[in-house]
Amino acid sequence: MADNSIATIALGDPRASYLGPKGPSIERKAVGIDFHEHDWPFDQLGTVRYAQGPYSFERSFVSGVMGTYNRHDPERGIYAWSITAFPMAGETIPHAHARDDLFRFFARLLKVGWRRSISVGDPRLAGAQTMRYFFEQDSAYSLDPTYVPSLEEWMRLNKHLPYWQFWADGSYMTVRVIDEPSLRNPARPGVYMFDIKIRSESSNFEGYFTQVADMERWTELIPAELERMHRLRVADEATLQRRGYVIDTSYEDPPILALQRSA
Repeated sequence: MADNSIATIALGDPRASYLGPKGPSIERKAVGIDFHEHDWPFDQLGTVRYAQGPYSFERSFVSGVMGTYNRHDPERGIYAWSITAFPMAGETIPHAHARDDLFRFFARLLKVGWRRSISVGDPRLAGAQTMRYFFEQDSAYSLDPTYVPSLEEWMRLNKHLPYWQFWADGSYMTVRVIDEPSLRNPARPGVYMFDIKIRSESSNFEGYFTQVADMERWTELIPAELERMHRLRVADEATLQRRGYVIDTSYEDPPILALQRSA
């Protein structure tokens, strides 16, 4: 008998995902978008298996998953998943334990081949420098998943909705931490939620544009847009170097598989 506490999700063909014996709850929108959903009660949180060959992983303490599907483009399949997870089964958790659970999750992702992703327009920074830049930019920067912040840094981060970005073979993930603002006393337990979003390559790069017509032509338009953003990165990095930052020149942007296939 299937374990109803475990769901399997995958990008692409909806048949590759398993959201329980009754299937997903599907919310159909008039614009042609379907949301494939499954929720667990808070006293019986579930586990999600994300399936992508060697890049597959599991996340426990999940209260819900939601996949996005466009009825007007069925061959695309599910192009985005959202996972709502917690670091614990109880209501509260010591702040350091929540941090440690998150970074153990990051370590598992990196072990199976996920890599850190930095937006093309942002500087290539690593380690503690990402923390410094994050605060200077008022939280608009993806942090380094290999740098575990001190408890003091962690408590400060939580005021700004920190996030980390990853990529693996054409898939893109953002993990954001949301805490309960009224429980930020480091001497007392807090409440945390991890918002995990996984997107296909097309969904990720369509997000660079605001007009639907441009989104549909993203493979044509993205080279020029990335070149524009790269120029911003180069200028920003030069400024930061003058201020004492060290640029991580070993970082490489993810390859765009759709462009490689069309070359």
